[in-house]
Amino acid sequence: SMAYTCAVYPKQDATLEEAQEEKFDLVCRKLGLSRGDRLLDVGCGWGGMVLHATKHYGVKAIGVTLSEQQAAWGQEAILRDGLSDVAEIRHLDYRDVPENGFDAISSIGLTEHIGYANYAAYFGFLHSKLNPTGRLLNHCITRTKTQQRTQYKNGFINRYIFPDGELVPVGKIVSAAEEQGFEVRHEENLREHYALTLADWSRNLLDHWDD
Repeated sequence: SMAYTCAVYPKQDATLEEAQEEKFDLVCRKLGLSRGDRLLDVGCGWGGMVLHATKHYGVKAIGVTLSEQQAAWGQEAILRDGLSDVAEIRHLDYRDVPENGFDAISSIGLTEHIGYANYAAYFGFLHSKLNPTGRLLNHCITRTKTQQRTQYKNGFINRYIFPDGELVPVGKIVSAAEEQGFEVRHEENLREHYALTLADWSRNLLDHWDD
């Protein structure tokens, strides 16, 4: 499936595809998904998480993305896999999702684009969409305070990879979530896995350069 996020390598020599599957599965396991649960995936990309969770965990899932092309691609994949009764991808801003009472919310690589000034509104909104025992898994790239803002603003990553993205230290993200009523149960850093993911992406790009 298509994914633009840090994968998780179950073993050093796993393929990128295996590692992306493992990442989605890790998210499902952390969310404690079980059959019949309702999942909301915000910033769902091409729908990899929606497809994995509905196929392997028997949940009903809604994914939302701001990209029309991603939504179309994801909806086609849902049709192709015969999952239309349990899965849906919408071209929609996450703030415009009308449903609530979800058992779980996954947010994989969206926080970078929210901006620290909007964290309270972001976490508050997601909290309001969950049932009282619901869980949120929030995955994003973080950075320490010591990596200077000026160096970042004019750097390669900001210019070519995440224009106008804002990467924030872990502690600030945890505090922002807690201030909106979340109890933070678990935090994990996948840094080594990102190096492996980038190496595989780079290899893929070079292998298909002419295409």
